[in-house]
Amino acid sequence: MPSYRAYWKGFLKLSFVSCPIALYPATSAAERLSFRQVNRRTGHRLKHKLVDSVTGEAVDSSNKARGYEVGENEFLLVEDRDIERARSERPPPGTVEVSEPPRRESPPTVFAGLRGQDHEETTAAADDDDDVEEMAPRPRPENTHTIEIERFLPAGQIDARYFEKPYYIVPREQIGQESFAVIRDAMRREGVIGLARVVLSSRERYFLVEPMGNGLRGVTLRFAQEVRGADDYFDEIPEIELPAEMMKLAQHIIRTKLDKFDLAMLEDHYRSALVRILRKKQAKRPAHAPAIKPSRANVVSLMDALRRSIAAEHLAKSAPRRRLDKRAEVKRAARQRKAS
Repeated sequence: MPSYRAYWKGFLKLSFVSCPIALYPATSAAERLSFRQVNRRTGHRLKHKLVDSVTGEAVDSSNKARGYEVGENEFLLVEDRDIERARSERPPPGTVEVSEPPRRESPPTVFAGLRGQDHEETTAAADDDDDVEEMAPRPRPENTHTIEIERFLPAGQIDARYFEKPYYIVPREQIGQESFAVIRDAMRREGVIGLARVVLSSRERYFLVEPMGNGLRGVTLRFAQEVRGADDYFDEIPEIELPAEMMKLAQHIIRTKLDKFDLAMLEDHYRSALVRILRKKQAKRPAHAPAIKPSRANVVSLMDALRRSIAAEHLAKSAPRRRLDKRAEVKRAARQRKAS
């Protein structure tokens, strides 16, 4: 099993067959270099404050809200209940019609009469004019921690533009090994991929499932509205009849550069160069002794030291008194000798 912690744990379900699984991200951001904003003079890290862009006043975090911009310095406030309502609009499995592509509804821009009006008053007026009945808030889709495959598609049919983030899917317990193998091998023999839905990070996502080696690969998919249509960009490109000699030359160049894919082709040279620069800078800095964290043993030693200090202080205070008593005894002895 991998040494990394699973990103998500749940079940993979195909009809009445299910098995416990775990998702592990197939990509990692740990190797990426990130920078902090610091004070060039002191080297200390900078902090940001929330400031009103119009009044310039500092804003407490409790007054921070979510807004959708509809004009210059004009925003529609979006509350948590609005997000919950949007998340609750979930059709049950198998009820989505796929004969027509989903409609691309554009978000609002600037509403008539919005400028110069308070957001709450505008919202109330719009509700009155449209005579819209307030919808009772419905709970968000229940997170069953289940990837349920709803339908199968021929392998390679989904456009790569819709791929978002890949995951490795592995069986989580010994008891689920057989069910996992049944789903994996059946998909491989049929040459299909599975289309499922799963709740990740509090939001339901479409999820592609396909065999990969001894396991399965899962990929979160972008929604249809997130991908721009290619026709808007390619329609104006004219079709050109090219000379045969020119095509032969271009094909010859392609053949000379033909190669097999190797991961070394994807090396991040920018990161490698930055690492070398940072290591040189680190080597020039003076070595600092690591900070010693106080331990329980240090606390006990400190208590002992305090006790010894108090005891020494008592001895110091009693020492002068003992010296005075000794002097008094010497004087008494001298007087006694004279008297005798």
